[in-house]
Amino acid sequence: MKVAVIGGGIAGLSAAIALGRVGADVEIFERSSSIREIGAGLSLWPNATYALRELGLLEACTRSASRVQRISLRDPGGREWASVGIYGQATPALCLDRPALLSVLLAAVDPKRIHVGQECEGLGLESEDGRKPRVNFKDGWTLEFDAVIGADGLGSVVRRFVTGRVERPVYRGYQIWRGVAEVLPSFYAEGNITEAWGKGERFGIMPIGNGKVCWYATRNQPDTAPPPSKAEILEHFRGWHPPIAEVIAATPEDSIVRTPALDRPTTGSWARGRVVLIGDAAHPMTPNLGQGTCQALEDAVVLSRLLVHPASIEAAFRRFEKLRRARAAAIVLGARWIGRFAQSEGRAARLARSGLPRFLLSGAIERTFHAVHDYRAGSAAGRPA
Repeated sequence: MKVAVIGGGIAGLSAAIALGRVGADVEIFERSSSIREIGAGLSLWPNATYALRELGLLEACTRSASRVQRISLRDPGGREWASVGIYGQATPALCLDRPALLSVLLAAVDPKRIHVGQECEGLGLESEDGRKPRVNFKDGWTLEFDAVIGADGLGSVVRRFVTGRVERPVYRGYQIWRGVAEVLPSFYAEGNITEAWGKGERFGIMPIGNGKVCWYATRNQPDTAPPPSKAEILEHFRGWHPPIAEVIAATPEDSIVRTPALDRPTTGSWARGRVVLIGDAAHPMTPNLGQGTCQALEDAVVLSRLLVHPASIEAAFRRFEKLRRARAAAIVLGARWIGRFAQSEGRAARLARSGLPRFLLSGAIERTFHAVHDYRAGSAAGRPA
């Protein structure tokens, strides 16, 4: 089976690795001149590390990561109002920087299978039987494949072919800044993620291994607002609990990345004939559950299981959509709701955080986490074990 993967990011590389393990002949096409990750850290929760174990990559990722054991939610002054331990799973929860994960994935792919500087501008079905998709590249050449995987992110060209329309992602009202800092061990407890919630803004810190932490900050503002400087971010959060100011100060300004909080309703088809969408091309989500990368890894494993001995590629892709849509939709909606609650500037939401008993809040968060993290992508083609 000859397969094209459009997009050489985490979703595309994961799909290529998974499909290669079940015997597919995979070629990856990336529009950029090189494959690299910009951004900061990411979380790989047990559902994702289970998928990495299925791909034979968990050990390599663990060497470059920090193991997460606890999440603490606080107010800006540092008072803890909820805490959840991460335990009882077959595989660990990890945090690491995005380039480290990308390096692990790239090491598992034959470089000859990766084609950079190749921008897909559309797809067609002009083959003799009208079934094999053709990929049209910007420089005018065309290739035919047995199947095409659209892993080309938020602005997916493949998605336009599948759905037949252009769909803009939806801005959810807040911006996100991320950075990576090398800090003294005394600044932070290894294995703990903290997130402080203020009035329409948050600040989180998570260890990502190798003596580094990733931080992220959110703030309600129009999507047209100019990005603040590092000095402005530092001044804004200076009064928040330690070590927030120290972490910002230790971050090189040119490494701070701003992204808008975006998602898209999980409506419309994910598959058309022998073309299917995965990752952000199918189900972009806000980062409030830390599941964007995790869902891409799940997609890769489930898709590969369905393509081992398919009755037809078309049927396998329809089955993939059926298996994955409800779960992805629930996570997109859950992440959106958490973002709305956490970013609320209203009195009711802030009173709920400060006034409800700590054990109730912690228990609710723990139940939510288990509902998401207990999924086993390698079991029964993606159904929970």
